Amino acid sequence: MERSLLLFQNSLKSEKSFETYYKNLDLFRRFIKTDDFDSITRTAHDKLQVLLEDYIMNLKGRISPNTIPTYYFPIQTFLETNDIDLKWKKIRRLFPAKVKRTGREAWSTQDIKTMLGYSINIRNRALVLFLASSGIRVGALVDMKIRNLRDMPLGCKAILVYEDSTEEYWTFITPEASESLERYIAKRKSDGEHIIPDSPLFRTKYADGASKVKKLSTKGAYETVVRILNTSGLRTQDVKKKGRFNKMPDHAFRKRFLTILKSNPKIPTSQAEKMVGHQVYRDEDNNMVMLDSSYNVPTSEVLFNSYKHAITDLTIDDYSRVKIKETEIQKQYSVLDEEKQRHFEEKKKWYKTILDRTRTKGEIPDWLRPVMDEMIQDFES
Repeated sequence: MERSLLLFQNSLKSEKSFETYYKNLDLFRRFIKTDDFDSITRTAHDKLQVLLEDYIMNLKGRISPNTIPTYYFPIQTFLETNDIDLKWKKIRRLFPAKVKRTGREAWSTQDIKTMLGYSINIRNRALVLFLASSGIRVGALVDMKIRNLRDMPLGCKAILVYEDSTEEYWTFITPEASESLERYIAKRKSDGEHIIPDSPLFRTKYADGASKVKKLSTKGAYETVVRILNTSGLRTQDVKKKGRFNKMPDHAFRKRFLTILKSNPKIPTSQAEKMVGHQVYRDEDNNMVMLDSSYNVPTSEVLFNSYKHAITDLTIDDYSRVKIKETEIQKQYSVLDEEKQRHFEEKKKWYKTILDRTRTKGEIPDWLRPVMDEMIQDFES
């Protein structure tokens, strides 16, 4: 690897960041028509300044104003890492004014129900339900392993995201999604795959289950969702606004998840934000709120006590939602029965005390007779 690129790679925090930054840096290399990256660092600074200014002005006519910083900052990072200091403020003044973002809407429950109708294989169905009920990024999904799952009450599963990193957090999937995921894993086993804790949670398609396992890539997961959207008719040209779709294929799942959690009064906003891995969020007054990741670290059990209040709204299938409601009603009845039984046992204890005192005295006082009559009626009922 060229030294300029090696320095650039080591200045970034993750391999994923390098992949994304490299892609945008390479677009600039091709624009200025140079064969390698070291050549960029050998270019005279005044010439490089002009080239970068020309590149920004060229982008202004081709891409969304909101996207230009995404193309620009990898270039600045690369040059600064290689000790090249240009007039950055002058370059950034060339950025166009930002416009109202499109693609900010969330998938509806009906949208996801439609997707499931066109998810023709067991893996794709499990993938859609996993994204819909966990709110995790597609980029995080592809690095997950079987060991990152944990069974939870009510038929749910806990998901450990970004394991052993500073961004590690817990989220969950519904009973509906858990059941679909279990069927997918069971299918892989029956096809000959040897499932171990380090096995990828989602793998690429295979003809032979016993063949070498390849994890599903970010691109593969994204393209799977896009194919389902295209087939189902949810992603057509007539729903575009300003050249973009109103719902992003992957992020619209995440928006739905967080909207449902934050709309539930039983779920604290801070816990809802933690279940999507946010470190910072905006409150109702649009103020930035930094989440305490050092001292306020709720356990998976604490978070699940909040998540369970959203299970019904996160569930897609109508029948599954009815089953959850029935379970909730049965639980309420069970609590009432327990309370009734506890009250009855307390009354029995009180009656026994009175009877013992009566036997000791050898007679029933007049004031006690109504109580005795009530006791007889209670026991007879």
